[in-house]
Amino acid sequence: MKPKAYGPVFVYIDQGRSVRYGRSEDAIDQVSPPTDSPADTLLFALAACIAISLHMAAEKYGMTLEPFRVQTFCKKAQDPPSRFDRFEVLVPRSIVDDYGSAERLLKGAKSICTVSNTLNADVTLRLI
Repeated sequence: MKPKAYGPVFVYIDQGRSVRYGRSEDAIDQVSPPTDSPADTLLFALAACIAISLHMAAEKYGMTLEPFRVQTFCKKAQDPPSRFDRFEVLVPRSIVDDYGSAERLLKGAKSICTVSNTLNADVTLRLI
């Protein structure tokens, strides 16, 4: 049996750290995340935390980020108890000019994101 997937959800963050939420790439226009699905609420929280943490890491390294979009999705575990066992967060490679700096920002963001550090599941961040 294939594990049930949730998402993707999208978060857009601008240079002033204003965050917008949406369930499709072309409709990231809500000022607060939709709350009709607990799974999506968790995904929006993770995406927003990573986006804000990327800005915090960029400040630490003296970098400025252009506006960007974060995409998240997750899969449920196949064994009990009912839970998510894997989250994936996709961040555009273009957040900075070089790949090495983007990787460093990803590691920095992962280390300070309270939401990802609290989850008792595998959280993978990937540049796309």
